Amino acid sequence: MGNWAELPEDILVLIAKQITLFEDFLFFSGVCRSWRFVAVNDNFKGSEQIPWLMLSNKDKPDERQFVSIRKGGVIRTVNLPEARGKRCLETLGWLVTTSEDGDINLFHPFTRVLINLPHISNFENYSARRNKSLSFISKAVLSSRPEEGKDYVLMVIYAAGYKGRGHLAFWRSRDKSWIFVDITWFYDINFRNGLCYGVDGSGTVHAFDVLGPNPTVPLVVGYGPSHGYSAVLKQPYVVESAGVVLVVHRIIRRVSPSTFSGDDPYIFETSGFTVFEVDSSAIGKGVEKTSLGDHALFLGDNASVSVDVSRFQGIKANCIYYIDSFKQGGNYMGIYNMEDGSLSPCYEGEHCSLICPPTWVNPSPH
Repeated sequence: MGNWAELPEDILVLIAKQITLFEDFLFFSGVCRSWRFVAVNDNFKGSEQIPWLMLSNKDKPDERQFVSIRKGGVIRTVNLPEARGKRCLETLGWLVTTSEDGDINLFHPFTRVLINLPHISNFENYSARRNKSLSFISKAVLSSRPEEGKDYVLMVIYAAGYKGRGHLAFWRSRDKSWIFVDITWFYDINFRNGLCYGVDGSGTVHAFDVLGPNPTVPLVVGYGPSHGYSAVLKQPYVVESAGVVLVVHRIIRRVSPSTFSGDDPYIFETSGFTVFEVDSSAIGKGVEKTSLGDHALFLGDNASVSVDVSRFQGIKANCIYYIDSFKQGGNYMGIYNMEDGSLSPCYEGEHCSLICPPTWVNPSPH
């Protein structure tokens, strides 16, 4: 067998361009010097990615570890002093970082590109919740990647209350200030085909054309199940999967304090999920789905993502990968199987930062 390190450069470039997952591209670059030479961003042509798990450590505040669920361990460790002491949310491979003094930025963890955003001090309820400023922004989603060179929008949920519902605001890349939406009590948001979708407590799914002439006026596009005032706690998510809009309810139960250290009586954990396809006719209903087919969902503080796992090995189809980030219940990363309703651990490595809890990151080299 010949020496793999001596393959012609044009052949190596052809091989590199056939790699679809960024994590495999990293392993390709580590084979030898000649392979690393062609493993440049321009030679990576992958699109849909399997999210990585980003972990932080209270003893190493500048460090972030990225875990591949396929590989079952840490595949990249990055020193990120820009994220020290900051809460990190994720959207399209970018981190939205917020600090105690209300500074907010878009930051790419691999290219180190930093985009300063307008301060959030003029947000409603900011002063009253200043001591909670790290969690003041609870969800952030981009309409498109900034590196694509076109106008883009960042929509956020802020000042979320005990049950996770909050207000909406957005920033457009051509603007110098935030724009606020009068409608309140949204639980989750996500972008689809340039429109921002949001689900409220009634299960109504609204769409905002944030780059259009009436960006704060929503269009009702359908209905999922009502959140209601049931004794069962639920956290709704909105996500596109296989071309349809889903509303996913995470079912939350209170756990006996005796199973945890400390005296906090409000300790919660995930006990299951229900999935509904948004219905354009039935208010508060939605069509319940018992299967995700070949897809898997990744839910947490990130922008919710659906992945067609038939294209990849190592990820379970018809499953929901999730992160419990309740302050009282610690951080648990699990897998919910839609077929049998079982819950199992997703990753059991160490993760102990309350400032920047675990989150899914959609890896991108650009």
